[in-house]
Amino acid sequence: MEGHSSGDSEAASRPAIIGAGTMGRNIAVASAVGGQPVTLFDIDDEALDDAESEVRSTVRTLTDRGVADVTDVSEVRERVTYVSDLETAVADAPLIIEAVTEDRETKAAVYERIERHASPSATLATNTSSLSITELAASLTHPERFCGMHWFHPAHIVPVVEVVYGEHTTDEPVDVATAFLETIGKDPVVVEDDIPGFIANRIQSAMAREAWALLGAGVASAEDIDRAVKGTFGFRLPTLGVLEKGDHSGLDVHHTVLSELLEEIDRQTTPPSVLSDLVAEGRLGVKTDRGVYDWSEADLERTMAERDQRLLDQLEVYRAARGPPDAPDEFGSGS
Repeated sequence: MEGHSSGDSEAASRPAIIGAGTMGRNIAVASAVGGQPVTLFDIDDEALDDAESEVRSTVRTLTDRGVADVTDVSEVRERVTYVSDLETAVADAPLIIEAVTEDRETKAAVYERIERHASPSATLATNTSSLSITELAASLTHPERFCGMHWFHPAHIVPVVEVVYGEHTTDEPVDVATAFLETIGKDPVVVEDDIPGFIANRIQSAMAREAWALLGAGVASAEDIDRAVKGTFGFRLPTLGVLEKGDHSGLDVHHTVLSELLEEIDRQTTPPSVLSDLVAEGRLGVKTDRGVYDWSEADLERTMAERDQRLLDQLEVYRAARGPPDAPDEFGSGS
């Protein structure tokens, strides 16, 4: 593992990412490709070595696709500094992004250590997809400087990141988080109410519940259910979203369809049995070679690379529909 030194001014504006797992290392890639130097911390040197190797290969993929406006790949890679000392990582960081495992107790223990070493003016953001920002903030001395920053896998490609207010969050940490995201080319969505699942996961979970119900009822095969999603409303989503599509179809038509279907849509408040049975059997998906689909004969490295290539194609569609972003203020310039 190789660290990279930096000058005092750069260190003062260098955010820290806490946790070098899948999400942490992908956030580091997104930052580096977006032009922002970051420090990636993990207590495990082996995890940092693995992260550095993955960051190198992922940066190469993104620069080859023209995602980063650079010709020197090493320049992008060197924007990530790898450290196993927490104090070094957070001491001068204006923004600290916690990306450890999705467990309240684990996160609370990390926050205690971060607050001991970080500047009292630093913003602390948690990458959580399901935990309450307000509840997590309860373990902090300064909950007003804490916000959610919900990235979506793969974080180095998916353009939107949700920035979430907790009950005690002031505007400043949300402003810091959104400025950072805009600086690296991400599209922040501000969630003003700390509700379970925030925006995207609530909608995604509602869709997933119905898809699993259809599979369990034998309405269609998994392949045909997925193809129906990919080739119909899923095909439109990057361009139209849900509410904008309603305007295009006509809200009267949209109202009629909902009136007809809402009584029929699944209302279970627990995971469907077809999903629970797969989990009980140890069929967890790609990581166990079998889930809904059989991955045992698949070349997983090639499968993931092809997935990322398709997502990069979709990213171009999303950006074209979104239009050119406003030029962001330089992150950290006011800190």
